Amino acid sequence: MNHDICTHHQLRLRNLLRFLTALMVVTTCTPLHAVALLSDKLELYLPWTHYHGLTYSVQMNPATENAQAFRLNSTTARDVSTFESVLAIVDDDLTIAIPLVGFRGELYRATLNHDGGDVFRVTNATPVSATAGRGALLSATLMETRTVEQIALEYPIAAFAGLELRYDVTVYRIGYQTQDAFGNLVSASGVVGMPVGIPAGAPLLSFQHGTITRSDQAPSINPEETGADLALYLMAARGYAVLVPDYLGFGDNTGLHPFMHAKTLAWSTIDLIRAVRSLAADSGFPLNGQLFLAGYSEGGYATMAAQREIETHHADELIITASAPMAGAYDLSGTMLQQALSGGPLPKPMYFPYVLLAYNQIYGFEDDLENLFNENIASAVPGLFDGSNDGDMIDDALPATAQELFSPVLLAALENGGNHPLRVALAHNDVYRWTPVSPMRLYHCQDDEHVPYANALVAMDYFIAVSADVSLETLFFGGHSDCAIPALLSGNAWFDSLVVLP
Repeated sequence: MNHDICTHHQLRLRNLLRFLTALMVVTTCTPLHAVALLSDKLELYLPWTHYHGLTYSVQMNPATENAQAFRLNSTTARDVSTFESVLAIVDDDLTIAIPLVGFRGELYRATLNHDGGDVFRVTNATPVSATAGRGALLSATLMETRTVEQIALEYPIAAFAGLELRYDVTVYRIGYQTQDAFGNLVSASGVVGMPVGIPAGAPLLSFQHGTITRSDQAPSINPEETGADLALYLMAARGYAVLVPDYLGFGDNTGLHPFMHAKTLAWSTIDLIRAVRSLAADSGFPLNGQLFLAGYSEGGYATMAAQREIETHHADELIITASAPMAGAYDLSGTMLQQALSGGPLPKPMYFPYVLLAYNQIYGFEDDLENLFNENIASAVPGLFDGSNDGDMIDDALPATAQELFSPVLLAALENGGNHPLRVALAHNDVYRWTPVSPMRLYHCQDDEHVPYANALVAMDYFIAVSADVSLETLFFGGHSDCAIPALLSGNAWFDSLVVLP
């Protein structure tokens, strides 16, 4: 009996060593293209581990209750041709180095040492530091100048809302450096509207735009497509310096937009703020030190993500005067996932494939899209998001229910409540789980059919529990699109009570 047990353990260890030896890789200097995930239940998912032309995904379960050790659970062979570099690095001593692992909204690098059998113990876990060169100003190109009279004529809403337009506005297209989801330094772009001839320093307003899918909808190409022109011209004519990031995947940055990815949305916003501050300093344009954040829909989500990132990592550099997230999907893993799994027709079907494509690119769930999408649409989905189609066109091309959008395997995994890596990624990108320091006011229409009002309620419940300086203004102007202008005007009124205009 004892001999059988001993033989069993020897075979298990031999198989484990054979597997891990097959995963051993040599550290390279190639850019990273993967992010590992650690769930709240302490389940570790390593999507891409590569050795001699073979790639695997690895899942580990907690071996202890305090996340100090993990037990190998499963391995799956991957198609190496789809990935450009490795994630986990296993050396001859079976030490696993993980350059990027996401846990509760933050990124870490970690090292696991082999602890005997199939157990690996955490010996190091440190936050990932910012990439050098972020926020560097690369270019500033004059787009146009509009006079107060031109702005008033083109935007009659200014008179209706009682906005005092005092300055001509010069708009520049800005090129700058930020980082992608994997920490690689990349070029990005945005736009800034500067009031002309101000007698004193201007406050900065960073406005984050809503969801776009077509390349020519980028604010630096056509601000009117996103409604960013309202902020650029109306707020700049009042004395704000107004900036709008394109986001990664648009403007100077090509490829698929990382839709609803908290870190890249925050980084592209923060780094444009830095670039505009550099431009102002270089050109002698005075700023008064105030910083306001606002955005609607995806921009509302990006605004909350940016505030969290600033207050968590850049509080010594940037101080937010006030932040106004509007109609954002702050609760991806709860409210938005429940909407996707509701069983009925989805009001905006394109949201969910957009998220799934972006997250699959970042977190490496599957090589074969038929494991994520319904086989009837899997091959067509990437082409819908190639930058040539707007959201309505994509909605028209997609089925309206989760059963028709997603693969049966993925749907079953999500409906059963298990920790599928997608569920973990959604939770990792929820943006409300922290204690805001600067004043924040949420704006959301109660009848929002695209981004349910429950997103704001879930966020508010959390903020109330941690005694944060946050309030919610509930609006009653209809659905998601109808609510945008009333929300922006309400946010402007609040900013007016705090701003010092030149």
